[in-house]
Amino acid sequence: MPMMQPTVSWQMLRNYMEKFAWTDIRTGLKTTGYNPPKGARDVVRVPFHCTFVTGEGRTHTGNFVCLKVNRRKHLRLVKSVESGETRWMRDYLVIEVDGTRVITH
Repeated sequence: MPMMQPTVSWQMLRNYMEKFAWTDIRTGLKTTGYNPPKGARDVVRVPFHCTFVTGEGRTHTGNFVCLKVNRRKHLRLVKSVESGETRWMRDYLVIEVDGTRVITH
């Protein structure tokens, strides 16, 4: 059986959820991207608004920060901005990210 390759929807999730913001040393400007340079100052993860279904079948909505990614299992460890709660979120149960509906099947 062939290995499942990521689709455009999986890449779109990465584009929304795995962003960093930092201050560039040379210009002093605030920059947003995916790989901050080694000498960057004030590196923080950019929060995103997400609606997803939990493993128990409940819909959960809120602002989150992505802490860790398991790409093989399509799992993300996210932390809630409001409550500080951390939980694993399954990529295939995500409904909406920052107002954009996601289809990951």
